[in-house]
Amino acid sequence: MVPAVGGLLALSAALAAACFVKVFGVTFLGRPRTPVADHAQEVDRFSVAAMYVLAAFCLLAGILPGFVIDSLAPVTLSLVGGKMPVQASEPWLSIVPIAESRSSYNGLLVFLFTVFSASFTAYLVHRFASRALRRAPAWDCGFPLADPATQYSADSFAQPIRRVFGTLAFRARERVDMPAPGDLRPARLVVKTHDLIWDRLYMPIVGAVGFAAEKLNHLQFLTIRRYLGLVFLALVVLLLVLALWS
Repeated sequence: MVPAVGGLLALSAALAAACFVKVFGVTFLGRPRTPVADHAQEVDRFSVAAMYVLAAFCLLAGILPGFVIDSLAPVTLSLVGGKMPVQASEPWLSIVPIAESRSSYNGLLVFLFTVFSASFTAYLVHRFASRALRRAPAWDCGFPLADPATQYSADSFAQPIRRVFGTLAFRARERVDMPAPGDLRPARLVVKTHDLIWDRLYMPIVGAVGFAAEKLNHLQFLTIRRYLGLVFLALVVLLLVLALWS
């Protein structure tokens, strides 16, 4: 299982890296699609400060996770009836979820290693790289036209991954309606997907609930005598259940 898990982790890391690169390019390097987006301005400094505070909390939670784990201990104790050992007493701000020989983590050392390696890499690049000024056209999402409609969209972002995994995981089918030359109709791309979990797990449950609701719907049109009879029958059934249970 170790090679298989390693391969899955490597594949997940590669897909995550590709997604982050594409998302950054589509979001920050693309052209505005609407006049409102073209004239967008930065929010006020108080809103920016609020985002900085939340980002600082996320950073501190990653660097000093032991204090976060200890503060969440009452919540986990009330939910699952257990909690992790106290992490604040661990040396060097480390966390040891189970045993030190089996698993341990030090967020501060990881942060310092990341800062040192990134700073050293930046120093080497600025020290030995060429200082010649190079100019090139801005990234145009792979299309030379100035029309924003030709750049990447959400469907363009998901299409490669959908074509690789969608056929097996979602039974994705694509159909392209390309008009003939001279036809002024726009081209259309139709994508049909099926959620296998919904079709095989939830749809039978939904069908059973709908069938039962349709049959039980007749109960609201009963007479008073039949309602009293149902109440008496339910009382007898409950008494039988209590007698058998005790």
